[in-house]
Amino acid sequence: MDHHSSPSLEERVTVAPYRKEALLKGWVVDTSSRILFYVPVIGLWEALVAGMNSKEVFVSRSLAVLFNVLGIGKAHTLCRKYLAKITSTTPASSSLRKSMVDFSAGFLVGFTSYLGILYSAGVSVEEAATATPFALAYNCLTGNFYGKFNDWYRARFGFQPILNR
Repeated sequence: MDHHSSPSLEERVTVAPYRKEALLKGWVVDTSSRILFYVPVIGLWEALVAGMNSKEVFVSRSLAVLFNVLGIGKAHTLCRKYLAKITSTTPASSSLRKSMVDFSAGFLVGFTSYLGILYSAGVSVEEAATATPFALAYNCLTGNFYGKFNDWYRARFGFQPILNR
């Protein structure tokens, strides 16, 4: 039996709680990063341009926070990591290449989550038709800014930035 490949009992007892704590902290950091960056601006658009009433905006933004807490916030970071990995994008890659990773992650996560939020909020088809293009464009076009923000925010809490911006 090879004792070198499995951790000792002491390592399992002392390291396992730390890993759980680090995973939870990482989840909180990535989730709060996305909530801070996206929820307020899209809420303003919904209220001022899409014509949603205050109750619809409140429900939509509350659901956005809930969806982010339930996994979309962390999913955005994981999507950035995965896209960077499969496209071989590294911190040394060009700004354009990094921007394309962030644009793609913003589109994938924004498209899959925002329509569900609007549907769950019960907004009209007209309001959704006005709000959706902006939300998707905002997710995509600010992907680079969100990527920089997310990397900066992660570093503030002691986590490795995705693309070291």
